[in-house]
Amino acid sequence: MIKSLRIENFIIVKKLNLDFEKGLMVLTGETGAGKSIIVGAIDVILGGKVRSGMVFDEEKTTRLEVVFIIDKQNKKFLELLSKYEVDISDNEVFFTKEIYPNLKAKAFLNGRRITNSIIKEFREVLLDFHSQKDQQKLLDNTYQLEILDSFGNLTLQRKEFEEKFLDVKKIISELQNLKEQEQEKEEKIKLYQYQVNELEEIDLKEEEDEKLQNELNLLTHAEEIIEQSADIEQKVFENENSVYDIINYFVVQLTKFSDDNVHIKKSVDLLQESLTNLEEAITEIRQVQNFVNLDKHRLKEVESRLDTLNMIKNKYKMDIPKILDYLKKAKREIDFYSSGKKQIEILEKNYSQEKKKIALKFEKEIVQNIKKLALPEANLKIRFDKVNTKKEFTSDFKYLTRSGQDEIEFFFSANRGVKMQPLKYAASGGEFSRVLLTIKKILSGKMDKKTIIFDEIDTGIGGNIAKLLGKFIANIGKSHQVICITHLPQIAAFADNNYAIKKRKGTKFPGIEIKRLNEKDKKEEIARMLAGTGSKLALKYAEEILKKNNKEI
Repeated sequence: MIKSLRIENFIIVKKLNLDFEKGLMVLTGETGAGKSIIVGAIDVILGGKVRSGMVFDEEKTTRLEVVFIIDKQNKKFLELLSKYEVDISDNEVFFTKEIYPNLKAKAFLNGRRITNSIIKEFREVLLDFHSQKDQQKLLDNTYQLEILDSFGNLTLQRKEFEEKFLDVKKIISELQNLKEQEQEKEEKIKLYQYQVNELEEIDLKEEEDEKLQNELNLLTHAEEIIEQSADIEQKVFENENSVYDIINYFVVQLTKFSDDNVHIKKSVDLLQESLTNLEEAITEIRQVQNFVNLDKHRLKEVESRLDTLNMIKNKYKMDIPKILDYLKKAKREIDFYSSGKKQIEILEKNYSQEKKKIALKFEKEIVQNIKKLALPEANLKIRFDKVNTKKEFTSDFKYLTRSGQDEIEFFFSANRGVKMQPLKYAASGGEFSRVLLTIKKILSGKMDKKTIIFDEIDTGIGGNIAKLLGKFIANIGKSHQVICITHLPQIAAFADNNYAIKKRKGTKFPGIEIKRLNEKDKKEEIARMLAGTGSKLALKYAEEILKKNNKEI
């Protein structure tokens, strides 16, 4: 909730400090007195547009600051504070907007510079503006769907569906980009599937090409290897005066003198070692003869397999380890795509069914509440339709958007027997305002505590309807801080705290004065709003209104 507001050099205000209270806070005053300056300043601080005419003295900097008390029950607010590492030791935070003479502006949170996008994140969890702009938003079907989701607590379910939809949509987008780049008719997922089938049929093995190349070398030179192996064995062991026999002879002869000279001993040892090595070498040569053979059929098999491997390496422009990695990736993409589509179908079905159930309950609550605002015969229905194919679509989900396949529209009739039409055509200004207020009142009980601002929503309303409207707003003030600008005494009479605003007179600089009203002041202000004067009759009527309201709240 807002604790205080500080304004310097804003519109017609040189300097202003205002403290806020919880509950319903009503701002009243003559037309043009400057009531909207207060909510205008709050709006600008929390991301509203900076426009010409907002600066009082164009040679000076405008400084606007609002302080919020931290509500520990508002989880979304606490999450944002944690996300942006905001110190909350004082149990409050302050937002500042500085507007320079060139109308460039900077935003600050607890004195630290932040972007406007961050400001708007905080605005979503701290403020709810109810004004003529909201009435225009209610005409939008997308906003109507957001309202329905908020009422039914479907926001998380919608988010889950949206995230999965966007994940798969990203894959589809990648496929379409590939299709455009390579001018291929098939989507990437089909290409992946083709490649997976091709690679699995080939059945690649790690280091297979290296092993086969070695085998090919042996098979190709098998005759030469076998001949040389036999020749080595014969010359080393089998021939008369073989290499082995000659070395062995000298070992026997020199051994007789090995104890007499260290060099002779070392020479004998080395010759003996060479004989051992010759024996091991010939053993290995015999093994070669067992493995190497003149198998022409196997030679053709190896050559054919190597041709296949070289072809696939050239095609994918990768070696076999990288091709195997690519195969794993392609399988993952196919699995993700298939499972993602299935999940989307399930999520969308559940989300759509929940929306339709919730819509019936929401309709009922709106009608029940709107009857209390002097529309006893009013009726409202939420109609569902499939998404128009001209909206956001993909080749696989052309009837699906990030909010599902349902499009909704509020249909309304103010009188029994009158055909229901879309709300934007069926409701008058006063009826429309009451529908919106009803929706706000219903949703206020479902959202975290916020500061709700009603900016002159009473246009075209008076009499008993004004009283009902005031009661509605007062009920919202029981669970939220409400700031209400009004011209209606019936609404002002329900306030927990009243502030009268008027333009400053008799001073060098223009500006506004804000006075917090005590009970006597409040009665006089309501009398002024009723009759334009503080006559005895007006004061008596004001007192009567206040007494009745105290009994009803």
